[in-house]
Amino acid sequence: MRSSSVVKSALCLAAALVLVGCVPLCQAKSGSKVDKHAQKIEKKLSKYKTGTLVHLAFSNNTECTGTVNTLSDTSFTFNNSETNMKETHLYSEVSTVEKGKEYIGAGSAPKHHIHIF
Repeated sequence: MRSSSVVKSALCLAAALVLVGCVPLCQAKSGSKVDKHAQKIEKKLSKYKTGTLVHLAFSNNTECTGTVNTLSDTSFTFNNSETNMKETHLYSEVSTVEKGKEYIGAGSAPKHHIHIF
């Protein structure tokens, strides 16, 4: 009777170890989706010059408008036009980026040449 309880305990321990070992694998797969989305947002923001007006929608269903300031590996600095404050956001927090129609700052507007003739 004692040997069966030892075997049962060993099987329970083995099952627990297998389950604990599977958790990081599942998290790694879901984390790769987040990383891929963050890279997509970083690439999209890197196309804009400093001072370009953008509209950001976040994954927590909030939105804001402002200008792109500086970009880093995991986050970016953003000048919020509503509060006039600098904010730092992670790329993974942003769900969509849309370019605004107004331009703020020298050199942020597109170059249009006026042809007289």
